[in-house]
Amino acid sequence: MDDELKLVVATPFKKKATTSLSIKDFEFALSFDLKWMAPPLASKARDKAISSGLLKLEGSKLIPTFDVAHIELPNGFKPSGNLFAEKLLLEELISTIVAKTDKSEKDVVARINGKQEQLGNLVDIEIVGLIVAKDMGCDTGGIYEKVHTRIFHRTST
Repeated sequence: MDDELKLVVATPFKKKATTSLSIKDFEFALSFDLKWMAPPLASKARDKAISSGLLKLEGSKLIPTFDVAHIELPNGFKPSGNLFAEKLLLEELISTIVAKTDKSEKDVVARINGKQEQLGNLVDIEIVGLIVAKDMGCDTGGIYEKVHTRIFHRTST
């Protein structure tokens, strides 16, 4: 799947013959120029590429962390539907808590919802999940970076 994501990331840069693109141009290329995905999925592709280290955000520009020139695009390439078939972060957090405690999924979800209400719904649900995980004695090191990237590297388009 990393190879497929690398091809998806490389294509807009190769088509436009550039080494950097604005977020808007990158997502526009995936959605409208290439007609590969709806705009929300293009945003998801961007986020996934950043979190996996294939793209970095410098100012308002996206820059590939690999040499796009060395990527060969297969004729007729189109990303598969499996590109985004990964658990949502909240689902991953819930699974982690359930696996490391004796609590059921239902109980964990109730605790997260209760904590979010307690915080006045002012905090992203993934952060609330991290708080609940810590409160329950779970090591969140494996998922913390994913949550951090999703929350603090979120951009408006």
